[in-house]
Amino acid sequence: MENLINDMNINFDALLKQGFAVIDVRYKEYEIVSEGFKYVIILVDHDREDFYADMLKSYLGHDLEDNNVYEIWLSILKHKLKMSAMLKRDISIKVATLDFLESKV
Repeated sequence: MENLINDMNINFDALLKQGFAVIDVRYKEYEIVSEGFKYVIILVDHDREDFYADMLKSYLGHDLEDNNVYEIWLSILKHKLKMSAMLKRDISIKVATLDFLESKV
């Protein structure tokens, strides 16, 4: 699992330009593919440039001061997978977001 987490390579900007965004990652064993996780991707029709900043603001209740939102979001997705693996169950992205930012303070 750790190697998969380290190999997560998501081009958030390219996805947004195509109208898609990664909003979550699910931790689970899947029979169809060998990966132990799946990305949850949605269609984004508008506000693509501010999508991740707005999403994080909705989880946290305030704006992030850091401008590197894509890097923060990728770190949160990795943090969620680590927490889920440790607990042996999928945890919510909001819990992972709050825990990640709390542990970084």
